[in-house]
Amino acid sequence: MTRDDKVMAGAAVAAVLGAMAAYLIFTPQGRRTLDNMDTALDDLASGLGKVRRALRRADSVVHEAAGAVDEVRTILRSDGI
Repeated sequence: MTRDDKVMAGAAVAAVLGAMAAYLIFTPQGRRTLDNMDTALDDLASGLGKVRRALRRADSVVHEAAGAVDEVRTILRSDGI
């Protein structure tokens, strides 16, 4: 790919992105789409937050269980079992 090809590709990408931005900002349908995207992203962020909290709880449970297993092993070793 020559330098000119890269420049043309970059200009084409910039033109497409500009057209998309103009559509989203300046047309009623675009604003509705943007509002829907905003709502969907908020929902996604909320869902990811729930997943993160669940994973933290699961990690806590795993560590708690590992501690309990270690305690049982210590007791069994001290009793000579």
